[in-house]
Amino acid sequence: MSQSTTVSVSDINSFKIKALYWANHFKTVLLLDSNDYPHQNYQSKDWVLAVDAVEELSCNENAFEELKKFQTKCKEDIFGYFSYDLKNEIEKLQSRHGDHLHFPELYFFKPRYVFEINGDKVTVNRNYPETFEIIEVINKIQVQDTEPQNILLQQRTSKNKYLENIGAIKQQIIDGDFYELNYCNEFYSEGVAINPVDTFIRLNEKAKAPFSCFFKHNDNFLLCASPERFLKKVGEKLTVQPIKGTIKKGITTEENDKLKQQLANDVKERAENVMIVDLMRNDLAKSSKPGSVTVDELFGIYEFNTVNQMVSTISSQIKEGVHFVDAIKNAFPMGSMTGAPKIEVMKNIEAYEDFKRGLYSGAIGYITPSGDFDFNVVIRSIFYNAIQKYLSIKAGGAITFDSVAEKEYDEVLLKAKSMMDVLNATIQ
Repeated sequence: MSQSTTVSVSDINSFKIKALYWANHFKTVLLLDSNDYPHQNYQSKDWVLAVDAVEELSCNENAFEELKKFQTKCKEDIFGYFSYDLKNEIEKLQSRHGDHLHFPELYFFKPRYVFEINGDKVTVNRNYPETFEIIEVINKIQVQDTEPQNILLQQRTSKNKYLENIGAIKQQIIDGDFYELNYCNEFYSEGVAINPVDTFIRLNEKAKAPFSCFFKHNDNFLLCASPERFLKKVGEKLTVQPIKGTIKKGITTEENDKLKQQLANDVKERAENVMIVDLMRNDLAKSSKPGSVTVDELFGIYEFNTVNQMVSTISSQIKEGVHFVDAIKNAFPMGSMTGAPKIEVMKNIEAYEDFKRGLYSGAIGYITPSGDFDFNVVIRSIFYNAIQKYLSIKAGGAITFDSVAEKEYDEVLLKAKSMMDVLNATIQ
């Protein structure tokens, strides 16, 4: 930021909530919140709120090339997302399912206001006295939380059909069509009204995930509590951190330690994880200096607020002459949300799933003027179209030869539980 002012705020947690309420009066908002997650591999921007689009890029074709031009023109930090269905631009693929949410395939914007918080310090990209005037307005906001209504969710794919499809996927694995496929389901409600800001605040408090975000563009909302990084670039270094392997949290520390050890030793979960690590190594290699791709951590067990996960970390050095947007494109969509081999499983995902993924299993984050960036994986999220009054939660898991259908379905429900809890939602 060329011009900015930093001030101290006495009650920083209250300020964060009020700032989001203030921002929600604008048409375009993106909050990125790391929730002070303690693990060093997750350090990025601690808390940044980008508000009001001065310039924006919204497109459904030629998206990556358009982003290159937009980022060059802006000369400041830009914020936005890549939707999963950009796969059709990268490979010869199609998306045939209906779209009930209507997010653009790619959207980035240069914000009018940028707030960053470190400790009790708030930095705003405004000079004195405008910064103090904005903060004074925010501090005067009266927050009145609304109670969630009882929401009934329908399953896009019935439980019986979901279990049947897992059997068919496993048969294809036996036949040698692919090794692993990420299969998801949608839980949705029509004609429902929610308060997106209140709902996000409850979700963020419950999950405290390192890649949480609140995104608003006109009447479309993403309320995200993602634990997973897709891809980060700092200087020449590229880093991916795929998650494969999930187990519930224990009630006591002793119980949770046993569950984490159980996950660490789970042969199926380790097999899932290593297949995606190999895939992500290959994706990174397309953009990296020969011999620079390194597995920094394999099968790391990370404790989050609602579940325990198996996370691996792979890094590399970007090859000279490779545009940073091409590095993103070469790794997209992320292997943890597709499977292996990637093109074949994406064809089959389209055949088995009954909904358009859209922004789900895409990536949201920021890009700096120098081409550094950090993007999450859009999972553990509530999607909401306020005009259509359409609400959606999507969740899934990796199907392998060793998968047990009922356990896979239970994992889907475990991943959806946080979102359902904050909505006071039940499945019909």
